[in-house]
Amino acid sequence: MPALVLSILLALAAPHDLQLAPAKNDDGHHLVLRFTGSADATRYAVYRSVSAPGTAPPVLDLPPWQRVKTLDAEAGPMTTVDEVPDSNTEYSYAVRAELVPPGAAVATEIGPPALVGPARPRAAWFDGSRTFMLTIVLGTLILLAVYYQRAKRSPKAIYVRRIPGIDAMEEAIGRSTEMGRPVLYVPGIEEIQDIQTVAGLVILGHVAEAAARYETEIRVTCMIPLVMVVAEEVVRQAFANAGRPDAHRPENVQFVSSEQFAFTAGVNGIIMREKPATAIYMGRFYGESLVLAEAGFLNHSIQIAGTAELTQLPFFIAACDYTIIGEELFAVSAYLSRDPRQLSALKASDMVKLAVLALIVVGTILNAFGAWDIGSWVTP
Repeated sequence: MPALVLSILLALAAPHDLQLAPAKNDDGHHLVLRFTGSADATRYAVYRSVSAPGTAPPVLDLPPWQRVKTLDAEAGPMTTVDEVPDSNTEYSYAVRAELVPPGAAVATEIGPPALVGPARPRAAWFDGSRTFMLTIVLGTLILLAVYYQRAKRSPKAIYVRRIPGIDAMEEAIGRSTEMGRPVLYVPGIEEIQDIQTVAGLVILGHVAEAAARYETEIRVTCMIPLVMVVAEEVVRQAFANAGRPDAHRPENVQFVSSEQFAFTAGVNGIIMREKPATAIYMGRFYGESLVLAEAGFLNHSIQIAGTAELTQLPFFIAACDYTIIGEELFAVSAYLSRDPRQLSALKASDMVKLAVLALIVVGTILNAFGAWDIGSWVTP
């Protein structure tokens, strides 16, 4: 060992009050090291070893000790979390103080190491920081079960707020029947996995079944090929449910274009040529929303639109007769079918929203007066 290193080893006091413990709410790969530093140190070197601490050598930069962290000195107790390579191994740690002058790269004074350990990381069976989310999940499951039983006994007893746009669909399809003109349906322009596209296809089933009962032609235009395939099957099943499977015409469910405004131009062409008496837009829309709605307005169609895309709602509200706003789009299926499963999901989600809203208001008030530290309750 160089004589210079030996002469400066004991210049700084060793850190004290070392504590080593598994991390809380951990996956079993972290250890928490706490210690109180010396007064004159500017940084601390943290070493890890798989051997029992015993008596560490004066210089730790040799096997079996591995330098894993360098910490800037702070006032008071210090804490660091180390990710260990093996969760089934016990580890020991050593901490030594170092004094590094301003502008220097290496320490001019090094203190003796302080040792702690061994300890092994431990995986927690439950992450306590997720308690709030667990409460919401359990509460939702209970509400689902309660409302499902109620809806199963009497679906009509479950109150769902009236949605004028959906009530107008039957009338709009009837108008198309009287005028001998088709119903146009556009299930958005997004992929099949988009939740708004799914909602639009579910509503399409109800619209197509009503059109089949009224013996009215329905045209469905799609921008995504896979959406077209699913929409065609939805319409086919709707005609079968209405008792008129032979009236279904697969060519009426068509793929127009995968380009946004080429699709828009194609749908506008259908509107101007075939002049549908009713145009229904349900799903996710972007810049084409106003172009489609304007074409339908010029054609004097009854237009019903629904989307959860907030930036497009003003255009639909301005140009359409009825607009289904935001989350109403996801409630339409339960509203129309009165299916117990959909009704229970709708009511349970509403109750959870009310509970979270109440918790936000009450928690904000209590936290403002210092009666409840929300941060310490939600996180460990």
